[in-house]
Amino acid sequence: MSSPPPNSPSSSKGSALLKSHRIIPRLPLIIAFIYLLVGGIFLLNRADAQARDTIRKHHLQDIEDAIYFARGLHGTYPPYDQPAWCGRLQDESSALVRQQIESALREQNDKYANPDKPFAIDPDPNQIANGRGYFYWKRSPASFELFSQLEADPQQIRDMSDCSNPAPDTYNYSLTSIWREP
Repeated sequence: MSSPPPNSPSSSKGSALLKSHRIIPRLPLIIAFIYLLVGGIFLLNRADAQARDTIRKHHLQDIEDAIYFARGLHGTYPPYDQPAWCGRLQDESSALVRQQIESALREQNDKYANPDKPFAIDPDPNQIANGRGYFYWKRSPASFELFSQLEADPQQIRDMSDCSNPAPDTYNYSLTSIWREP
């Protein structure tokens, strides 16, 4: 018996059947690869968020240290001429307070001694564009708080509704400091 010509319907049916016999045994491998690809993308996005959260925590720690240093020099936390103040550090209206903190930061912290190194800001431009960023609240001459919005590791929600400056309603990470005399 002779085989059907290559362009005949029975020939194409046979080649499709042959291809399906190659794919079916590999289907679990293909499905596993797809799951791995989707899971990998998810994990990479999560790793990016965790890295930004780590940067935020380090920035707030640097700013906190600078604020303590400023208090040691001036006897009170920035702003030096007001008993209480609150606002986002990246806002135009906060320029004087940011300058006071930045001056202390550059004097106190070797990482910021280089004037070309920018002041610590949120690593995600979307946070700033959405009215977030680092928030500083001098509650009294003896206490202050620093706030940030974490992505991957949120903490307790903190309400900002008592602040007189426009601010987002809540943040989910803060450092709270109180001046204690020895």
